[in-house]
Amino acid sequence: MIVRMWVAHVAPGRTEDALAWVRRDLVPRLLLTEGCMSTEILRGTGNPVRVVVTSRWDSPPRFEEGVPDDGVLTSARAYHFETV
Repeated sequence: MIVRMWVAHVAPGRTEDALAWVRRDLVPRLLLTEGCMSTEILRGTGNPVRVVVTSRWDSPPRFEEGVPDDGVLTSARAYHFETV
C-alpha cells in the first residue's frame, strides 16, 4: 500500500476557504481516481496553518492535487510513503 500525503500552507485568514476547497474539490477527485482506497483531512495548527490530506492507494498513484486559483494556499507539496 502507498500513502500519499499532500501538505499545503494556508494563506493567513483563509483556513475555512482551504478546507472548503479540499472537501468540495480535492477529496471527490481523489475518491474517483482508480486505485484510491481512502482519504483523510487534517488541519495543523501554527503559523502558517497547514492542511494535510492523506490518501491510501493500492498501487503507485498518478494524481496531481492542484491548487485553487484564488490564493487560498501559499504552497503545497505531496509525499509518498510505503507501508513496511
